[in-house]
Amino acid sequence: MHSHFFPRRYAPVTGKFRPDQPLGEDQHHEGWNKALQDALNNIGLPKGYYQANIQYSAIIDVYNPGGVIEYEVTISPNG
Repeated sequence: MHSHFFPRRYAPVTGKFRPDQPLGEDQHHEGWNKALQDALNNIGLPKGYYQANIQYSAIIDVYNPGGVIEYEVTISPNG
């Protein structure tokens, strides 16, 4: 299996997931998994293997103890 570099002509794509209720502290991976799948579903690349950067971020609400409002994952060209 040989990977190709993510073509620079493709813009980064961000997937998002906003749960109806805040996820528990041991469930955050589920939010980022859904955001990553959303980004992959909308990437628009031809079929194949690609080397890419993946950045995880979130919109948070700071209160005691705080929570994640929206999970975001951005896939962009590597390098």
